[in-house]
Amino acid sequence: MLKGLSVPLLVPVLVVAAAAGLPAAPPIDEWLLEQVKILSAPAMEGRRSGTPGGAFAARHVAGVFKAAGLSPGGDRGEYFQTFTVPTDIRLGARNDAGIVAPFARAWAVGRDFTPLAVSDNGSATLDLVFAGYGITAPDLRYDDYAGVDVRGKAVLVLTGEPRGRDPASPFRRPDAYHYSERRHKIINAREHGARAVLLVAHPAAADDLPPLGGVTQPWGILASAVTRAAVDLLLQPSGATVRDRADEIDRAFAPRSAPLAGVRIRLEIDLVRGRGTAENVIGIVPGTSPQLAEEAIVVGAHYDHLGRGGEGSLAPDQAGAIHPGADDNASGTAVVMSLARVFAATREPRTLVFVAFAGEEMGLLGSQEYVRRPAMPLEKTIAMVNLDMVGRLRDKLYVSGVDSGTTLRSLVTDAARGPGVSLELRGDPFAPSDHTSFYTAGRPVLFFFTGAHEQYHRPDDTWQHINAAGMVKVMQVAQRVVTALASASVPPAYVKLDAPSGGGRTGGGYGPFFGVVPDFGGNESPGVRISGVRAGSPAEKAGLQGGDVILAFAGVTVKTLDDLTFALRGRRAGDDVEVVFVRGGHEHRVRATLMERR
Repeated sequence: MLKGLSVPLLVPVLVVAAAAGLPAAPPIDEWLLEQVKILSAPAMEGRRSGTPGGAFAARHVAGVFKAAGLSPGGDRGEYFQTFTVPTDIRLGARNDAGIVAPFARAWAVGRDFTPLAVSDNGSATLDLVFAGYGITAPDLRYDDYAGVDVRGKAVLVLTGEPRGRDPASPFRRPDAYHYSERRHKIINAREHGARAVLLVAHPAAADDLPPLGGVTQPWGILASAVTRAAVDLLLQPSGATVRDRADEIDRAFAPRSAPLAGVRIRLEIDLVRGRGTAENVIGIVPGTSPQLAEEAIVVGAHYDHLGRGGEGSLAPDQAGAIHPGADDNASGTAVVMSLARVFAATREPRTLVFVAFAGEEMGLLGSQEYVRRPAMPLEKTIAMVNLDMVGRLRDKLYVSGVDSGTTLRSLVTDAARGPGVSLELRGDPFAPSDHTSFYTAGRPVLFFFTGAHEQYHRPDDTWQHINAAGMVKVMQVAQRVVTALASASVPPAYVKLDAPSGGGRTGGGYGPFFGVVPDFGGNESPGVRISGVRAGSPAEKAGLQGGDVILAFAGVTVKTLDDLTFALRGRRAGDDVEVVFVRGGHEHRVRATLMERR
């Protein structure tokens, strides 16, 4: 269907096709699959918010809403609610690096080195310390920084982890995978006082520089990738190579960090961070009841994805490849569009607001924007139903948030009986998807999800893996849930859930439980703004509130959410930590005792 269409012509053609002869009856599985194919097509280029592909997807959804007869619920009488998002990062005029001593050698940007998107801007000439894999793992009794002073210096760090190909390595445990992540290595270097970090590919990996991508804020350190060829030249006076250094650590299964005597490097980084426009797509089906029509139910799914990868991709070896996001979340968007068509034809007593969110993959930006500027008053919104990754139904459908509002658990159970779907109900409403923005704003929520899979956030999340018949069943359950909510004589009441008490397994790689809900929209200045805290959590007991901005946690400087994650992963349940935060322009210091994460 898409073959031969140029990108500028794609959306008009698709919208016209979607508008032709839409049936009022619930769509068959072929229609749902066709929508997934359209949204995950190569011409959409992964639907990253703020890009032409993201805009094409938004216009396709708007075309379906319009053809179905939904009223526009966006800005200026349109279907689109616009907001700004970080869109790109590019090299500025001054990016330079090289060896200063024991000999002079310039490195060419793009050939020998490349800045990383998380880097600060700045320049420095620094002594260099080899810091192994850059890992500090107290639980594994391994620390590449033990016995070396890197304060004010540059550190050279290998990608990967010790004995990365050994299945018996403790670093291969599910709760230890994060130690090999790039963010652990970079933030760990900064927290040990390094001024700069140079990442070099492990000898088992390709000696390719990663593309400059991602839209994250700077992490407070100069950060760059350098080729093995450039580093081997730097190490030549010592008679060693990158492979020699890696083999030495792997054989001993112990750190071999040390200053590189007489070696100095210079590094200058200049990155330009761009911003653009993204759009939530909002369509409204007015209620039919004079008494209930002023109340609303939001039915939503995010339509954006990762574009061509970047920081969120789990396939760093395929950098620059389109991440089509068929399950995540063309599937949920297709179901929302199908529900919009059904309810536009049948109507319900309460008003239904259908939203396709942008900016979810950037941190729930679209749903945060909607909560700030709702199409219907938020206090009149009785519930939010979110569909995210619903294209892989296997043995069961997961529905979370059933304890976030009274009556929701029984309502969902009843709704699943008709389609004959096996459910796994979860009371907790918190998850990294758009319903969390609504729950933290005091609204009951439900989250539909068909499970994780190995294609998640990778270029092979394609339509061929979609279970279209399963999507129909998910849609049928969601339809029955929305119908029940829309006609209920008494709407569900919001329930503020307590934090989980101790017991159960610990949180593994996610660290112990603290209980803050980040404002995923981010903060212009350094620090993590929180939108709320979990009832009964260590954060609540320490006195934190929504609106506070965390500046430090357990001795770790908190500039971004990645820093807070890093700090938590380095602690254990039962640890007593200091938290520094700002409220009302004043800095506060409190102590909190961390809990186990269930």
